[in-house]
Amino acid sequence: MKFREIKQHHMPAIISITVLFIMDSLAFYCAYLVTENMGSEFVGIKYPFRVFIIIIFLIYISKRYNPSPTVSRSHESKTIIQLIYLIGIVYICYRIFSKSISIDKAQYDLVFLHSFIFIDILFRLLVRSTQRYFLTKGYGGRATIIVGSGEDAFNLADEMNRNLSLGFVLRGYFNEYESIHMSRYCNYLGTPIEIKTYLDNHNINEMIIVLDNHEHEKLLQIIGKFNLYDICIKIIPDMYEAITGQVRIETIRGLPLLNINPDIITEYQLFIKRSGDIFLAITALILFFPFYLLIALLVRMSSSGTILYKQVRVGLNGETFVLIKFRTMFDDSERTTGPIWAEENDGRITPIGKILRKYHFDEIPQLLNVLWGNMSIIGPRPERPKIIEELVRDIPYYPRRLKVKPGITGWAQIMGVYDRSVDDVHNKLKHDFYYIENMSILLDLKIIFMTLWVVLRGGGH
Repeated sequence: MKFREIKQHHMPAIISITVLFIMDSLAFYCAYLVTENMGSEFVGIKYPFRVFIIIIFLIYISKRYNPSPTVSRSHESKTIIQLIYLIGIVYICYRIFSKSISIDKAQYDLVFLHSFIFIDILFRLLVRSTQRYFLTKGYGGRATIIVGSGEDAFNLADEMNRNLSLGFVLRGYFNEYESIHMSRYCNYLGTPIEIKTYLDNHNINEMIIVLDNHEHEKLLQIIGKFNLYDICIKIIPDMYEAITGQVRIETIRGLPLLNINPDIITEYQLFIKRSGDIFLAITALILFFPFYLLIALLVRMSSSGTILYKQVRVGLNGETFVLIKFRTMFDDSERTTGPIWAEENDGRITPIGKILRKYHFDEIPQLLNVLWGNMSIIGPRPERPKIIEELVRDIPYYPRRLKVKPGITGWAQIMGVYDRSVDDVHNKLKHDFYYIENMSILLDLKIIFMTLWVVLRGGGH
């Protein structure tokens, strides 16, 4: 469970997350009371509160604050036992080796450890059972629509209606025409063209796309159009080949579905990434400040115009921002043409601009965009709104690329992919999607080192 996913949840789900956290906290306190009442010399309040944040953090990153009613209770209990034992045993060993306690006094820590495990699992089983009870009574389900009307669609609708504990409240289905079979299970809401109007006027949490195998193009158009909505979009497994490598599988109690738009990274990864961005940006700006002044002077002397070039680009979730870089083209070079693709021997580029582009020095001012939060050090390259409008028409799934913050450098950039046409963008998207679905701190570090090598050998354009 990621905090950013709360925007895709309804109130019962948020209540479930809150209750789970309260139960974990209450289990800590109850375990402390059990240990303290043993009459030992154990300083009870020091042990639980010192490791409380660590255990809660591990429970969080292991996705145990998951409001889904289909969570396996046995798997959840197993995960909780493993996490608490891991922290508990490590902490006990630390106290023994640091001589904070003797080996014989460690028994009280073990009592606390096992008390917490037993009480926490008991509380969580109670929460999950209560959650499913309310779902079977018609309370707390996620408002869901289905797109499609084939055999798979009405089998899925039938399963949802018969098993309310799955957590779906089926509002209806969209299809090019009304289906007699599908209408037995839910209401016909209209054609796919009417989906947007319906979503704008109704609070929907889930969209499940169930199209035929030959309708891949329509599938991508629907996903591309609604990918940035605050709803969870899922498709059935037999369409997986349509967008191979771009989704994460989610199995829901006998209903294997593919979640198209999960958030990419967890909050702690986001915090580390943002902290690294700020640190690297500030360090680079301070260390190489004299060099930046020299570049600014050369740009000013090479041709008339401003030193910095400002341009509107599209960033995270489709929001626009002003990107800044050292000017490498003659002033007003796109006045008559408008936004166009750069060419290999582009006559608009100044002599000093060719050098700056070759070694990527023109992108240095984007470190300020990083500090302002518009960009990251690592991420897909930000594009101009006009070009993105054209790309979305040709590549329906392109908006998926806007789910992460754009970067100064990225996997596609270091792989030598450069935008000169729509065909180049298709090729570049493969690398961008690889990065999006495999984002990690280690991958970012790898890209940074590979970027340094590209810069040193002059691999720019």
